Amino acid sequence: MAVILGEVLANRDKYVVAVGGDLRMVGSARELHTDLDQHPQEDLVIIGPDVDISAAADTAIRYRASRPSLGMVLVRRRLEVSTLNQALRSGIREVVGIDDTTELLGACNRSIALSRELRSHSDVSTPASKGHIVIVFSAKGGCGKTTISSNLAAAIRERTGQTVALVDFDLQFGDIGVALQLEPTRSIADAIGMHANLDAQGVQSMLIEYRPGLDVLLAPLHPSDVEHISADMAQQVLTHLQYSHDWVVVDSPPAFTEVVLRTFDMADEFVLLTTLDMPAIKNLKVTMDTLDALAMPRDKWHVLVNRSDARMGLSVEDVEKAIGLSVNNKIASSNDVPMSINSGEILFLSKPKHVVSREIAQLATDVTEKYSKAAGNEKPGLLARVRGAR
Repeated sequence: MAVILGEVLANRDKYVVAVGGDLRMVGSARELHTDLDQHPQEDLVIIGPDVDISAAADTAIRYRASRPSLGMVLVRRRLEVSTLNQALRSGIREVVGIDDTTELLGACNRSIALSRELRSHSDVSTPASKGHIVIVFSAKGGCGKTTISSNLAAAIRERTGQTVALVDFDLQFGDIGVALQLEPTRSIADAIGMHANLDAQGVQSMLIEYRPGLDVLLAPLHPSDVEHISADMAQQVLTHLQYSHDWVVVDSPPAFTEVVLRTFDMADEFVLLTTLDMPAIKNLKVTMDTLDALAMPRDKWHVLVNRSDARMGLSVEDVEKAIGLSVNNKIASSNDVPMSINSGEILFLSKPKHVVSREIAQLATDVTEKYSKAAGNEKPGLLARVRGAR
């Protein structure tokens, strides 16, 4: 079996000769990620000639650490030295021409043989369980993303009993460290020196434990470090965190940066945040239009109105009319929220019966519920306990 990425109908016969008739075809990287999640034993991906080399390299980078037995063969209409170099650097095993059916067959057979050898000599026969990524986003600043992110991370930890990583991807102006009064002894900036050999252990070394089962990855202390943190690096960090934690909650900047777009592409759930003012509502609508244009599935969206009872001349119903969707969650206004931030506390933890804490708990339930159902009768926190025992 194999999965083929790209438009391949015109050349289907060549692929059938190379790997047999049992082919799965996907048209985008996002569909490929879903397919590979559903087929954890898959060993071969063929990337068609219409797929941009940068997109092909990004796909290979995404899986080379988490699924080393998964082989990728890149098909090109023309073989160029620059393409070969970029492909091999990213972890693509072979590059072949579309017209050379014999070489395509050989490349696929060699890749499958290598995958089987890797499986026989290492514990990669069953990929590790992958955690879920939640991104908290608003295209307008001041809507409370950091407060929602930190409280949501704590609530998910409390509700599921599973491990959670809270990630500050507001790389220039991240506030999680300040809000939680954490000493910035470590941050994602530490990845810069490890960029060529960034592995799971390296990512773990950047985390700060806030509480047992709740780790934090801070934004860089120096804004000058931001230019050295690429979307590829952010993707590697998130991938490693997915395999070391059950949940990854990402606090994002109010902009569609390359890092944010890559995070949306990887995320399982989107918390789309607004407040009861026209600029925030307008930016929420722009965000939704952008996500639609990028074909981001709407079943991942959770529209949240923060400070939903504020007397601003607008109501939650006005938000729903403006965006054409129902609001999923509401968080009330409270002076206790800024007070908790000023004291370096997470309100959900310090005052679990507070109205805001109860609404955060509901958000956590909505975000995690379908995964709990998918797990059937599996006891919550099982994966967390297994990892904690290692």
